[in-house]
Amino acid sequence: MKRRLPAFALLPCVVLAACDAPAPRAPPAPVPALAAGDGSIQWQGRLPCADCSAIEVQLQLQRAGTRRDYILTEVYRAAAGDARFLERGQWRQQQALLHLRGSDGSRRVYALLPDGRLQPRDRHGRALLPRRDDDALVPVAATTAP
Repeated sequence: MKRRLPAFALLPCVVLAACDAPAPRAPPAPVPALAAGDGSIQWQGRLPCADCSAIEVQLQLQRAGTRRDYILTEVYRAAAGDARFLERGQWRQQQALLHLRGSDGSRRVYALLPDGRLQPRDRHGRALLPRRDDDALVPVAATTAP
């Protein structure tokens, strides 16, 4: 003889399963419009790396009048030792894409996500594959000039 559990008996199972679900991530701090006024905005994050354990990235955009400068710091974390790289250049925003052009001629593209995070993209603005939602830089500071 088969016994069926009443629906209310499943409630504790559902509650316990919900306890194991990952907690929702708090939204990043709001980011002022990139093109509005003078000031700076800074993002940071830890991105995956093909031949190291991770890349720690810090990007600061600065705007003063018509000048739009950036400073990008990347630290490649590896067992054999870390390698630090610093890049400077100019930035421009084209819709939801942020284009960086280094003083050495390098080019990078990031997508500005609706929640203020920056996600690395290919030169044409397409998502990199494989893509994870955590592969993004989080805004950490913003200042505006008086």
